[in-house]
Amino acid sequence: MTGAQSGMGPGGDRRRLVRVARGLEDGDLLIRGAQVVQPATREVFEADVLVADGRVAALGSGFRAAQVTHARGAFLAPGFIDGHVHIESSLLTPAGFAAAVLPRGTTGVVAEPHEVVNVLGAGGLEWMLRAGATSGLRVWASAPSCVPASEFEVGGARVGAPEVAGMLRVPGVLGLAEMMNYPGVLGGNQAVWDVLEAGRRSGLRLDGHASGVRGRDLMGYAAAGLHSDHEATTPEEARERLRAGLWLMVREGSAARNLEALLPVLRDRPRRAMLVSDDVSVDELLELGHLDRLLRMCVAGGVHPADAVALVTCNPAEYWGLHEHGLVAPGYHADFVLLRDLSSFEVLQTFVGGVPAVAGSVTPDLVGGGVTLGPDWETAAFTVPEEWPVIDMRADQITTGVGAPGSGDAKLVVADRYGRGRWASCWTSGSGLSRGTLGISVLHDAHHAAFLGGTDDDIRAAGRALEALEGGVVLVSGGVVQAHLALPFAGLMTDVAPNIAARQLGEVAAAARALGCTLPYPVTTLSFLGLTVIPALKLTPTGLLDVANWTLIPPIT
Repeated sequence: MTGAQSGMGPGGDRRRLVRVARGLEDGDLLIRGAQVVQPATREVFEADVLVADGRVAALGSGFRAAQVTHARGAFLAPGFIDGHVHIESSLLTPAGFAAAVLPRGTTGVVAEPHEVVNVLGAGGLEWMLRAGATSGLRVWASAPSCVPASEFEVGGARVGAPEVAGMLRVPGVLGLAEMMNYPGVLGGNQAVWDVLEAGRRSGLRLDGHASGVRGRDLMGYAAAGLHSDHEATTPEEARERLRAGLWLMVREGSAARNLEALLPVLRDRPRRAMLVSDDVSVDELLELGHLDRLLRMCVAGGVHPADAVALVTCNPAEYWGLHEHGLVAPGYHADFVLLRDLSSFEVLQTFVGGVPAVAGSVTPDLVGGGVTLGPDWETAAFTVPEEWPVIDMRADQITTGVGAPGSGDAKLVVADRYGRGRWASCWTSGSGLSRGTLGISVLHDAHHAAFLGGTDDDIRAAGRALEALEGGVVLVSGGVVQAHLALPFAGLMTDVAPNIAARQLGEVAAAARALGCTLPYPVTTLSFLGLTVIPALKLTPTGLLDVANWTLIPPIT
């Protein structure tokens, strides 16, 4: 953060802020003639907003400041906070992500960096915070709890309770990240419970993740001490989580879209709820927006505008213990956004620390995390056991269905990208990709290489293309790369400008559509077909996993 964003005056205290608030000194910035949105009281009222040393000094009138900005009746709301997001899923570094979301009113995020930590270990979290510090966005983090996500995944790193305890002591870490291994929680797995104990000893938040967990199992999961969940997909699941004392994170991202289904719950004004994006791709960020898009959906769906704003401001701030963020009020950090109205949520200007927000342009170096498939890849044959069920893909969810053997239309191959020389194959349905191969090095959560569709020759060619790029996204047809996006940061992220990344990703999607793909966001959908803690079937380099029964499906010999 810059000196202005630190919110501290000369001498490291707030005495100047108090003098400014009392009218004894001029402020640094005055926003005159704003309609202030106060989500804590569900009010909108006219006031001038006075800022000094990066914080709000006072609300009212009759103030003086070195700089005056005329709001001319625009609505002034607290800056938006995304309480649960994987920056890596945007395919951008934190600076690139900031460039995409600051113009949309987002001023802070709680990053869950288990993508880069799965590739590089605990050093990935420290890199995320360093990169976030120069991004122009406020970037906090939660410490990944499940690396790997389960015993069925082995990525580039393994993080146990001692490493988690160390990450929880890193400045800027607000709590334990989503505990995805709910079978381990419910079954008393010692390693899982050692991680939970490290989280409890920290005194910080314990973030939850309980896809499909209901009834007595949900009671047990909450009793383990978890504080939240973002996996509800129906009003019944959402209300069950709220009644169990969990904070409800309503997710609306590129792969899982749950907000519309949960609007009836949000219209009831639940006290402990927030909106999160979880995983959102760069093309969607630029085309549709970030939290501003979710606010539009809420208000259009009957949620009171002040209640909607609370879901992305004071509520996530309260949950994560960010007690000086989330409101426009004296003493709070001057992170706010000027809006044209409270229906379109069109952003006129974003401020962070009392100054106009500007994305950073420098990303720290990040070493490691390329793609190594091994020498046997050149002659690999991707045979699928005939009796295996088919992964039925769903365009708007990260869960999958189960298709009958023989019903698939596109082969899926997941290959270890860390040099262990192993891979597995199965059939899928639902993508429409009749020709060509889509290859990626972003496969939640171990981030192996995944290849959808095409002949064995195209799959092998896509693998070699990913190796040459040191990670990325490729579309291969007839052995030739038709489109690509390089992701040289851990095989997950690029530092090119968001519009360039979106254009290249769009070229990949367009090439896939030309070959029959019907998925609106094919890269994002493909990236979740290896996540072993999300039902129903997922593929790993060691085989096809039946998540409900928590077992690899053996081939019949």
